[in-house]
Amino acid sequence: MSSALKLQRWWRGILFLKLRTKSAIVIQAHIRGWIGRQMASRERQCVALQREAVLKIQSAVRCSNCWKAFHCCKQAAIEIQGFVRGEITRNRLLGASHFHRATASYCKMQTSRVCLQSLELKIVMSSILKLQRWWRGVLLLKHRAKSAILVQSHVRGWIGRKKASRERQRVVVVQSHWKGFLARKNARGQLLDLRLRMQNSAKNVDDSMRIINRLIVALSELSSMKSVSGILHTCATLDMTTEHSQKCCEKLVAAGAIANLLKLIRSVSQSMPDQEVLKHALSVLRNLARYPHLIEVLIDSQGVVEIILWQLLRNKEEGYFIASEVMKKICSHQKGVEMVLRKPPIIKRLHSLVEELTRKASFEKKKPRGMAVRDNMERRLREAVELLKLINSKLW
Repeated sequence: MSSALKLQRWWRGILFLKLRTKSAIVIQAHIRGWIGRQMASRERQCVALQREAVLKIQSAVRCSNCWKAFHCCKQAAIEIQGFVRGEITRNRLLGASHFHRATASYCKMQTSRVCLQSLELKIVMSSILKLQRWWRGVLLLKHRAKSAILVQSHVRGWIGRKKASRERQRVVVVQSHWKGFLARKNARGQLLDLRLRMQNSAKNVDDSMRIINRLIVALSELSSMKSVSGILHTCATLDMTTEHSQKCCEKLVAAGAIANLLKLIRSVSQSMPDQEVLKHALSVLRNLARYPHLIEVLIDSQGVVEIILWQLLRNKEEGYFIASEVMKKICSHQKGVEMVLRKPPIIKRLHSLVEELTRKASFEKKKPRGMAVRDNMERRLREAVELLKLINSKLW
């Protein structure tokens, strides 16, 4: 019995599996059929839409082609009509509309001669010429009116700008005067106070502490100084004061500053501190040479030309250019030129200096060195050439 039950269960299981498999296959078939029908329906709709779109595109293209052909035909017909109407009108004007086109050339020539002589053609031609003259006159008047308006606008604009500029300048002048008046009015009390303070300080100051007296004392101690820093400080102070004050220059010259400075220039060496001292000493001489009544004192000093020329020959830096300026100041005076001309070796040395600098400048152009060295050489050459030209111009 147990075996029979087991067989029954096994067989029932097999039947159940077969039934379930068959049911699944049926369900799958129905679902696949439904999916296929849906896809086919969509495909049919897509094909229908594409067919409709193709038909619309074809109709639009055919319509466009037809319109183009129609417009071409219409334009051709209009041109033909224009030619025909023009020909008819010309034939009517020429009085030859009754002649046929197929006549011989001789007949055409005779007809044209007769037509040109007709009164109708003369009237038409005279009318055309009158119309042309009238229209050209109208265009000329318009062009002249437009040109006149343009010129007037430019002239009026220029006049307006000039007037506005003058008015603005007047306003600026009035404003500046008024602002100056207000500033002076506001600063009047301060100026009075400042003047009183300066007067009081001038009364209380020691006479030995004045800048001129201190410079004279420093100048007298310059020859006895041993410290290079002290000499440099004194020369720098002299350079600054003589650059800004004529009175200081006159006092220093009266105190014998030129002789002391020339002595100092002769005694300096080629060291860097001494070169700084030399630069300031030459600058003081340059400041003194700015004034005509002091340049004569400088020229009368013993050995000034030889000392300055020696600095031109031995110096290659900034001192060279300062010495060149001093020599130019001396040579710009007639007395200085006469002194230079009385000493031919000086002229000879200047010519030798120009030749040497010319040779070095041409040599420097060939060498691939820095631009600073080349510019310095050319600048020194220009200074020497200008000095020689100045001497020669005073000579002639």
